[in-house]
Amino acid sequence: MESKKAQKRQFFVVLMIVFLGFLGISMPYLIFPALFLNPVYSILSPETSSLTRSLLLGVTLAAYPLGQFIGSPILGALSDDYGRKGIMFTSLLVTSLASLFSGFAIRFEHLSLLIFSRFIAGLMEGNIAIARAIAADLKGLPKHQTFGKINATTATAYLIGPLIGGLLTDRAVFKELTVATPFYVVAVLFFCIAILSSLVLHKSLPSKKKERTFKERVHFPRRMKGLFANPQLKSLILTSTFFTLAVDIFYEFGPVFLTVQWMYAPSQLIFYSAILCLGLMAGNGWLPTFVSQRTVQRWPIFGAMFAFALLVAGIVGIAIPSAIILLFFLSGLVIGLAVTLLTVKISDAASDRIQGEVMGVQVSLRVLGDAIICLFGGVLLILSSQLILLFASLLSLFALVYYFLKGPSQ
Repeated sequence: MESKKAQKRQFFVVLMIVFLGFLGISMPYLIFPALFLNPVYSILSPETSSLTRSLLLGVTLAAYPLGQFIGSPILGALSDDYGRKGIMFTSLLVTSLASLFSGFAIRFEHLSLLIFSRFIAGLMEGNIAIARAIAADLKGLPKHQTFGKINATTATAYLIGPLIGGLLTDRAVFKELTVATPFYVVAVLFFCIAILSSLVLHKSLPSKKKERTFKERVHFPRRMKGLFANPQLKSLILTSTFFTLAVDIFYEFGPVFLTVQWMYAPSQLIFYSAILCLGLMAGNGWLPTFVSQRTVQRWPIFGAMFAFALLVAGIVGIAIPSAIILLFFLSGLVIGLAVTLLTVKISDAASDRIQGEVMGVQVSLRVLGDAIICLFGGVLLILSSQLILLFASLLSLFALVYYFLKGPSQ
């Protein structure tokens, strides 16, 4: 077993890869609403109806999480069988190519290619599951700290990434910039991260269990049946799925709500994203460790999910930009606390030999619902952007009730 100092160095490398990876993911994050809903930036013809624009936005947003649903548990299981390092390198390299083609698709206004390239990028985006599995492998470091720091690192990247992405679309900065530019930069960034991972990550030992066939890896119902044979693991994964679905609705359609309400451009959405990410940084990086040292984790999870439901409903009800700033920050705070504590509980409920698979399935279930919600949200958007966020509030309350009834008592 590595010394604690060596494990800290290895974890620092993981954080660096996670940061750069999510920086690349978040750079184009706020571009999509404008690509479909703002005529100045739209890749659709001016004759396209608002109904069609809303539906196509939902389909495009759904492509990435649908790819994640298929790919995350497979990549997680592969990392259990063959080691974390090689699988992470491959996924990063393919993501680089997919981002390049996304840029081409926007540049040449090819919607089908954009949707396909986003699907492939999602298919290869198993990095967060693999990173959490690596953190779980580091037995000398507390999971509250490692998982919390991973989540805080992603929040930091999401804070900086949209700012860079917005600047890379602003022709006032440089007249040659376009909405496709961030995707080209992301492609280069992911290529560099792939090289970094191959050079500095330690090669982990594969699992000693019997190697699974490809059919066993992609047979999702069979994998779920095996994992859900553990009642505690089942209740925790489902609670996490319900709550993170509510969170992802907020992530995906919060910018849409602001765009519809005030016709914000990507550069204007950056400020609200920054406020949210500041809350996420505090909620992930500091609050879980503070809370876990002072109280049973069950009650902070209850409180965080309930608070999130109230805050999202408040954003819809108040609809005042200055007040929404505070609500965005507080939302990030409670999201970070709940997600980190739930992830630690899920990891603790699983054996060491299936950490990669469990982390992958957690992501997979989350993004399956995310893909469905994106499509469903596109339909709700036709009626009202407010309905989408109210649904997120109700879903958070449902997660709370389910956890109260089915979750572990501690």
